[in-house]
Amino acid sequence: MKLTVPVLDDGVVALRPPESGDVDPIYAICQDPDIARFTLVPSPYARPDAVMWLERSTENWRTGERASFVIVDAATGEVLGNLGVVRFDRAEDVAEVGYLVKREARGRGVASRALTLVARWVVDELSFGRVELLIDVHNHPSQRVAEKAGFLREGEVDPPERCRERSDRMVLFALSAEVPAER
Repeated sequence: MKLTVPVLDDGVVALRPPESGDVDPIYAICQDPDIARFTLVPSPYARPDAVMWLERSTENWRTGERASFVIVDAATGEVLGNLGVVRFDRAEDVAEVGYLVKREARGRGVASRALTLVARWVVDELSFGRVELLIDVHNHPSQRVAEKAGFLREGEVDPPERCRERSDRMVLFALSAEVPAER
């Protein structure tokens, strides 16, 4: 799929593709044990993992396979986390999103704002009918983020193969094109 980089900025957070200067902030963010517990980020997370993430992200933008963003403070440019469209499935008309935010930025609406911006882009610009999130059943803060961004809880599911090492049950959240993201 051909992807063009969108302008995603709500005045509080902005999203942009990763750049070489993001390696050290992403490395630092991924030292958080909760990120290792609830995401697919390697644990322990080493600086070469951040370099590899940047390289894969750049290639995925080129091929249109995925879309990785760095979440930044819109005023200062400080890296607050990252968000990725980790799966585009035209046959099923669904895109799947995942995100992480550094501990110091949690509880400020950063993740829900970023999720709303990406969901709107996926539905309005990329014309997908559905955006999904899979969240570990024990990750209650992330579930609140999904709800705040207008996603509906559809129930518990078995994790996909890629998530089974870290999660035994997940909650499926979805936003459909008929129910726009919070504005």
